[in-house]
Amino acid sequence: MNKILRGIEEAVSIAKSETTEGRVTQVVVPDDIDVKAIRKNQSLSQEEFALKYGFPIGTLRHWEQQTRRPAGAARILLAIIDKEPDVVEKVLEVA
Repeated sequence: MNKILRGIEEAVSIAKSETTEGRVTQVVVPDDIDVKAIRKNQSLSQEEFALKYGFPIGTLRHWEQQTRRPAGAARILLAIIDKEPDVVEKVLEVA
């Protein structure tokens, strides 16, 4: 029972943004991502890149034309695709 109570207390402490025994790591999300360069580095057309990584083709075009910017999670995925495309392919089971 003590273990459950400690877990609840820790959860409440985290929710209140109080210091806990846990460790927090802050990830720096890149602000600017050159989507076109990432795609071209893989020698893929817009259609191939969008299909391979699950991006809507219209969204990819907007990013490349810089009329829109990728959101936080998309920027993280694009940064990983840029640095470690094999990892993304493995996780997504890309054919």
